Amino acid sequence: MDQQLRHRINVGRALVKGEVDFFRRQFANVESEWKEDHSRVTFADYAISGRIMEALAKEFPKDDLCTEETDPREGPRPLKAHYAWFLDPVDGTNNFALGLPSCAISLGLLMNGKPVYGFIYDFGRDRIMEGGPGIGIVDGDRTVKGLADRALEDKTIIGLAFPLKGPYAAGLHELAGQFNIRSLGSGALTLSYVALGLLDGCIDLRSKSWDVAAALALCGASDAKVRYLDGPHFPLREFDVHQSPSPFYAGTAEFCAACEKVFGK
Repeated sequence: MDQQLRHRINVGRALVKGEVDFFRRQFANVESEWKEDHSRVTFADYAISGRIMEALAKEFPKDDLCTEETDPREGPRPLKAHYAWFLDPVDGTNNFALGLPSCAISLGLLMNGKPVYGFIYDFGRDRIMEGGPGIGIVDGDRTVKGLADRALEDKTIIGLAFPLKGPYAAGLHELAGQFNIRSLGSGALTLSYVALGLLDGCIDLRSKSWDVAAALALCGASDAKVRYLDGPHFPLREFDVHQSPSPFYAGTAEFCAACEKVFGK
């Protein structure tokens, strides 16, 4: 592994681990408010984002740093550095504030605009998932193979976010009748569970780059296929907190084939 990449992986791991105790203490015990885009935000979002971004800026001053809690007045910002960090300090903020365990810290590392490594602290399972293409996946304290291609059957489980809105919503009703559905309220966890093989696939019409950057790196370390409905979104050349969602589906080859029949190529 390249030494610069290894160094960033070690630093990223330490930073996410360093926020775990704070995350636990704040869970279901923190006041929240609503942003202009009607998404919930808490003190924990700002605190985790501030500490991690400050530490990364000090250690890697030439890297691009991108967080969901960026001041929306900044507007679009080009990504020019070789490495870029994408942070969602609390993914699943509604769950986090209300006391529902499907929530996470998600930190993804991009190289030349593509996810190469990710860290996701899974509060509900109390462990950190990490990995990237060509490196593998670690789930807590054990190395896992990740999702392997397998046939679709009655017990196939997929992740799906509600409410179903937008131009692709009609197709979702057809697919929802074929599979067992889980709606976790966290795009990072849903896609990372696909990467690990806990879910056979997922359809996500709502997540943005910072939600899934880390989980996409995990998918790259498994047999999970990722297909974007509006064309490729990576390599990413710009960061903007006002960006539109990047609708996609991901999972086994057979699950993606079933999605393709509904959505088209």
